[in-house]
Amino acid sequence: MSMESEMRAKFGGLWNSFLLLFVVIVCMRFSGLEQAGESLSEKILCGIHLFLGCIAAGILFGILRIFLGFSNDTYTRAPASANFTQGLKYGIVGGGVLIFLIGLLHFDNFLGVFQPVAHGLAAKLTGIFS
Repeated sequence: MSMESEMRAKFGGLWNSFLLLFVVIVCMRFSGLEQAGESLSEKILCGIHLFLGCIAAGILFGILRIFLGFSNDTYTRAPASANFTQGLKYGIVGGGVLIFLIGLLHFDNFLGVFQPVAHGLAAKLTGIFS
């Protein structure tokens, strides 16, 4: 497959679009709370920088995925475009999840009305492992 068709396959579709939308919303929510006293343009610029950081992590994971794909046998190895797009997707989602977790830990009202549920789950998880 070509790189374009691999991108459509990995990032197209309803659920993948929701996943990317979730990452964008998390980046904008984090920047909105982090830059609370700043102007709207500062908040949007910070959110764009966070999302570009997620894309940079995805590119890094994509390149790493290409290098790790060469260690497989030839008949089991996926093409480089498939490895790169899968790494890109995992990097963007991984960056979004890290921003989400930092937002949960750093801000008291990151999830809004769902914050008490998140605190309850975190208390139960820490109770299990302590």
